[in-house]
Amino acid sequence: MVSQIDPLQRLASTWDEIVRNWLDGADPWSDELRPWVDSYSGTGSSKLQVDAIPEPFSGPIDKPPKAVLLALNPGRAFMGNELWSSGQRMSDLQSRQGRFAKEIVASGGSFTHWSSTPQDWKLLTGGPDNRFVTSRLRFVKDWLAPDPVSPADLVWFDMYPWHSYTWGSISAKNEKVCELIDRYVIQPIAALSAPWVFAFGKPWFEILPAVGFVKRAELGGEDKPIWANQTPSRRVGLFQSTTSGCWVLAMRHIGSAGPPKSSETSPLRDLICKELAILRRG
Repeated sequence: MVSQIDPLQRLASTWDEIVRNWLDGADPWSDELRPWVDSYSGTGSSKLQVDAIPEPFSGPIDKPPKAVLLALNPGRAFMGNELWSSGQRMSDLQSRQGRFAKEIVASGGSFTHWSSTPQDWKLLTGGPDNRFVTSRLRFVKDWLAPDPVSPADLVWFDMYPWHSYTWGSISAKNEKVCELIDRYVIQPIAALSAPWVFAFGKPWFEILPAVGFVKRAELGGEDKPIWANQTPSRRVGLFQSTTSGCWVLAMRHIGSAGPPKSSETSPLRDLICKELAILRRG
């Protein structure tokens, strides 16, 4: 369903208000989004971190990006007691007293404005990079080569905007949740008019059809490689929105929700471009 309200304005105003209220002590969601919150299943390391700032999107949404990247959720929140991948304790980044909250307040209280500037993870970690970010940036650089790409050229969205140490699950059969994902993820993506939209992780293969996409083709798998240097279990789904016409390339493989390695990215891109050309002609 297409709203008369500009999707990007609605995205910004909704999350700016939620984060402002969260900074004042409220829950990191609104009554409208409660079905989205409750749709999540996760215990142990997958348990929701309810005191952390929600991070539904990042990157500048006032211009078309070179690519949109879809993930599952923002991952673990660092609130002063968590260890970084290298083993050192991280400072408080994402609590109400943390660095991100202070930066949002200092920038005028707008989550949208604050999130438009990419984080310097080497500065935040005291040295090591954020491999989640760098692997995806490397992938987009490989995909768009020789066109240069910087972090400011990308916009990121999450299927589920709240933090957990590891990913649990949400149901693609929950109609209210699918309506919210459509409203606050899919419609804004279409409005951004990015030339490429990439979704990483198996759950997108279930969610995209539930929010109005049709799978036009699926490539890869374990039977035999169909592009050079293919990870054996890699599958790529080409999904198209039935309302906006927006294309999403969803990728999954066993054991990870990460992007293809450098050696398979260029062959995969060439194959996808040929497949899209055929589909668009048809």
